[in-house]
Amino acid sequence: MANAPVWNLTSYFPEFDGDAYREHIAQLEFDITRLENLADSLPTLDEATLEAWVELFLMDESILADFSHWSSYVGCLAATDAQNERFQQESGRVSQMGARYRNAFAPVMAVFREADEAAVQALAAREELKDCEYFLTRLKEEASRRMDTARERLASDLGVDGISAWGRLYDTLSGRLSFHMTAGEEGEREVPMAQKRELLQHSDPEVRRQALVNSNAAWEGVAYATAAALNAIAGTRLTLNRHRGVEDFLVEPLFGAATTRETLDAMWRAVDSERGPVLDYLRRKAALLGRERLGFQDLSAPLPGGEQPSYTWEQATDLVISSFGAAYPKLADFAREALDTHHVEAEKRAGKRPGAFCTTSLKSRESRVFMTFGGTLGDVQTLAHELGHAFHSRILADKRPLAALYPMTLAETASTFAERLVQNALLADPAVSDAVKRQVLRARLDDAAVFCCDIRMRFLFEVDFYTERSSGEVSAARCKELMLDAQRTAFADLLDPDELDPMFWASKLHFYITGVSFYNFPYTFGYLLSLGLAERASAEKGSFADTYEHFLALTGSATSEDAVRLALGEDLSQEGFWKRALAGPAKDAAQFASLMGEG
Repeated sequence: MANAPVWNLTSYFPEFDGDAYREHIAQLEFDITRLENLADSLPTLDEATLEAWVELFLMDESILADFSHWSSYVGCLAATDAQNERFQQESGRVSQMGARYRNAFAPVMAVFREADEAAVQALAAREELKDCEYFLTRLKEEASRRMDTARERLASDLGVDGISAWGRLYDTLSGRLSFHMTAGEEGEREVPMAQKRELLQHSDPEVRRQALVNSNAAWEGVAYATAAALNAIAGTRLTLNRHRGVEDFLVEPLFGAATTRETLDAMWRAVDSERGPVLDYLRRKAALLGRERLGFQDLSAPLPGGEQPSYTWEQATDLVISSFGAAYPKLADFAREALDTHHVEAEKRAGKRPGAFCTTSLKSRESRVFMTFGGTLGDVQTLAHELGHAFHSRILADKRPLAALYPMTLAETASTFAERLVQNALLADPAVSDAVKRQVLRARLDDAAVFCCDIRMRFLFEVDFYTERSSGEVSAARCKELMLDAQRTAFADLLDPDELDPMFWASKLHFYITGVSFYNFPYTFGYLLSLGLAERASAEKGSFADTYEHFLALTGSATSEDAVRLALGEDLSQEGFWKRALAGPAKDAAQFASLMGEG
């Protein structure tokens, strides 16, 4: 898309592999060596050793900031040029350094495993570690599920050429993969996999069908590799769980999400019982597309006829900033700053990694947004979504690094809330035609379907996959069967049984992210929580900014349940909260029906 920007990374380092870059890495290596030596010299945590422990965590905090700065930079380079071997090699170097960093903490975890609660609290009470109590408490809990120092170090070392290498292989495959297309105005062509999402939002049903079928044919060609990667990633996690005495493979994902099984189960029960209006919308959408049932490729399709929203980059950014400004001026100012300083990468070109993300340096406290802009309403929402992430990091910028590490469950709330502001602005604007409003509601209800059905499908697949992987490797053919089973359950009878997506397990990057397992349910969690925030914003109006920023500021120093309780006064472990949130899609479905003349 013309005028879509490329980002400026020079505030990280003036140039890749230049003097400043090499000096940063050399200092990082030196500091990790110091951390290793200090960690090895601390056999106990008690009153006599508190000073040394304070020194260790201050050193760790400095390394954390420096490492995140380097890792964020290299991640940006590798995403924008997935075929650049130097960048991919540097990603491997980051993994190696990360393993060494984790190794340095192995004796720390061993000491914390044996330390009593009083000693941990005494450490947290030190003025130099102010605001670190939550971090240290979680460290104590995490340490209870760790092996001895030698085995943890071995696991970390092996991870570089093991689980992390499988993730890098997948990134390389997806960045190089393309598929053949003949449908559409462009005619016969090869399309980078990164542009598949855009084609699935095309108005031409044949373009959508080819995009799914032909991209899946490309994934079929590397199914042996993706199945091997998925098995290796899951197998590594399961093996480590076994040696760490963790019987349930959801323990670590829930801990990483800073939530509980009670809350997760309450959320899914509410979704299953209250998603009726979303399913009804999908049936209505099928009829509007002239189908008895939707094909999987139709889930993100625009409505037929009428006005199909399409945006230039300038129109998209104007829409996002004005939408933010109408409800939350501070967010609009931040978005304008991010765009003016070239912190967004959106150019559509070959060689880019699929997907979108926001990354933040804990050293400079700057964020960068990555996406591929094709001019669709979905692309506008993606821009808003990733800027929401970046704003979240800005709110935490005055927090120390150890108090700025927030879980996905709460991260996705800020981003999805930002998307909703754009949608609300379009729906409230009398200058926007009913045809466009129908498309906005279509997009909003498509999102509801993603969070209530698609994410549910991913979660069901992963639970079944990890269950079977516990007994041995799962073949590519079996992965397809498990995925189809999950689609049938999550989408009920809504999808054409002959037009499902058996290769979704291979094409979805989220299954191959090695740093986080079960990279799915936090999206539904954040979506529903964002609906609650949107309702609060409507009710509180001018005072909402304080409520919202209080909530965001808590996300690095409280569990999901505590952050919501303290800022919003809600109990996430109860189905009632989630059911009230799901009233939002029901209202959207009713408004959509009214605009279609069905109300």
